[in-house]
Amino acid sequence: MIKSVNGIQQAPMTQQVHRKEKGKEKKTPANKEVQVEAAANDQQVKKVTYDKPKEASHEKTIAALKKESEKAYQQLRQLVEQLLKRQGYSWDKIKEKDFDELQIDSQAIEEAEALIAEDGLLGAEKTSERIVQFAIAISGGDKSKLEELKAAIDKGFKEVENMLGGLPEVSQKTYQLVMEKLEQWYEGDQEIE
Repeated sequence: MIKSVNGIQQAPMTQQVHRKEKGKEKKTPANKEVQVEAAANDQQVKKVTYDKPKEASHEKTIAALKKESEKAYQQLRQLVEQLLKRQGYSWDKIKEKDFDELQIDSQAIEEAEALIAEDGLLGAEKTSERIVQFAIAISGGDKSKLEELKAAIDKGFKEVENMLGGLPEVSQKTYQLVMEKLEQWYEGDQEIE
């Protein structure tokens, strides 16, 4: 049986961790890695490389944009529902009816105009801001993906244009603002909110 323990000594250990100065740090093409040096006591310096963690803000941005998009969708759906109800339609009747009889009343026109107004939820300014925030978030904030983002957005707008036989003025303005804001972000003038 052991009655005592003697002679245990602990050597103090110091650890230095620092990021190398700009220009001396190891860079990858996307600058996603940082080199760190760590030393314990008089031991040799050990270098390790790790990926910079992805910012959770991108996920939060995407979630917020999804919520805002759902809100806009619900408002638009409610506007159409109200228009149909005022004319005696229901969702069941819509499947059976010919829409030639459908009349858009002044209340629906006013509500739609408010939605696409400059300060409206579906106006060019707010819609372009949501598109740009989503594009930046989905790219992880990687500015090297600018051309890929622009190409995807351009393709989306062209598909809608082909479906509708043209784009309404508010959509044309939205497209123009999206491209301008992406360029501003690329040049460093715009950050993710």
